[in-house]
Parts: sequence; structure tokens; C-alpha cells
Amino acid sequence: MIKILLGLLMLFLALKQWRRRPHPDQEPTLPKWMSAIDTMTAGKGLGLGFLLSAVNPKNLLMAISAGLIIGSAALPTRSVVIAVVVFTVIAGCSVSIPVIGYLAAAKAMAKPLESLRTWLVHNNAAVMAVLLLVIGVTVIGSL
Repeated sequence: MIKILLGLLMLFLALKQWRRRPHPDQEPTLPKWMSAIDTMTAGKGLGLGFLLSAVNPKNLLMAISAGLIIGSAALPTRSVVIAVVVFTVIAGCSVSIPVIGYLAAAKAMAKPLESLRTWLVHNNAAVMAVLLLVIGVTVIGSL
């Protein structure tokens, strides 16, 4: 029952995100916290990173969904540990790869990262909608 409710909640959030995405001719408005990222200190950035990853309701839903799917798969303990490690590594790659790339070659990565930032700002709602849709379908389909 929890899986069905969680899956339906993900599908609802996916639909909500899709409907709230800006149209191609509209400039998306950035939240205050996102506008302030360029001028943050390392400490504030670390705190914001923690809040966005650990307290963000969408991230919590996705992590809970992954936990439910992995936990209900009736896998041996070793396989569960491997699945959790793989999930964690893949989830962390979206942050660690750009950071490591920037630290290794700041000048070379500045332009590609700015292009990626622009694309993500314009397509964030669509990306989140698709991600929530896939996870919602996976949670419901794993019954």
C-alpha cells in the first residue's frame, strides 16, 4: 500500500512539475538561493548542499523510493549493500563529476559548465518531471 501511495505521489509531482515548466519563449525565474550560489562562501555552499540533498522533499522521495525498491527485492545482504553503494555513487556523480572537472581544469571547464548551468536552468522542471515519472512508474511497477 505504501508503494502505491508513494508511486502515485511521484506521478502527481511529475505532472505538477511538467505543467509548471516555463515555455520555450519564457525566461525561467531563479529562486533566491539559486541566484546567490555564485557569491556564496564554502561554508554556506556546504550547508546549502546538505539542505538540498538531505532535506529536499523530492530528493527524500527519490531516496525512499530507491530504498523501497532495493529493500523489497528479496536480495541477499551482499547484493543489497552493492545496490545501495551503486545508487549512492550514481546519485553523487551528478555533483562530483562537475566539481572534480572544475578543480582539475577550471579554465577549460568554465564554459562547458556555464552552458550546462544555462541548459539546466531552462530545463530543470522538465528534467525533474521525467525523473519523477520514471521513479513513480518503477515504484508502482515493482509491486
